[in-house]
Amino acid sequence: MMLRKFSFPTVALHSMMKQKERFAALAKFKSSIYRILIATDVASRGLDIPTVQVVINHNTPGLPKIYIHRVGRTARAGRQGQAITLVTQYDIHLVHAIEEQIKKKLEEYSVEEAEVLQILTQVNVVRRECEIKLEAANFDEKKEINKRKQLILEGKDPDLEAKRKAELAKIKQKNRRFKEQVEHTLQRQKANRAGQRGRPPRARPEAHSASAPIQGPA
Repeated sequence: MMLRKFSFPTVALHSMMKQKERFAALAKFKSSIYRILIATDVASRGLDIPTVQVVINHNTPGLPKIYIHRVGRTARAGRQGQAITLVTQYDIHLVHAIEEQIKKKLEEYSVEEAEVLQILTQVNVVRRECEIKLEAANFDEKKEINKRKQLILEGKDPDLEAKRKAELAKIKQKNRRFKEQVEHTLQRQKANRAGQRGRPPRARPEAHSASAPIQGPA
């Protein structure tokens, strides 16, 4: 929706679409009617899309095998391809796990920060407009219903699964706060040590002794 607002013709592929709609969207992308496909992990495996040149991961996959399936859409049949993953400071451990799995170090893709900041406000405004439209269409509610149906089909209890995810989120948040506290403490200690090294040594005050006259017996 956002890309269309910026005049980028796109087609979507996700689990809330009917099977017939998925096939139609995929056909439009494979025939180059649309050059951009916005997809969830529905498209990460089991699909033959031989002409994909670039895969952009909007988030860092939680498991290395998911990353491999996602970027496997590129470089098929010996062709070259490129995969770009958006990473936050909380995803570094996921990147390390991926690098360990694929036996390759991922390279940083540099961007011009000035150009990003120039369009950031406009992007945020358009994003909010799209969120309002989705809220009006009860998109989140439909998405939640669809998730529950999928869990039931997989033989899982949706309520237990939701509870498990909530507990896992609490643990992650707690670990994140602990790491932030440790980093803050280390930075403060480092700053204190640097400050102490830069100060001139203090001169010790000279010791002075005072004696009172002692009077003998009269």
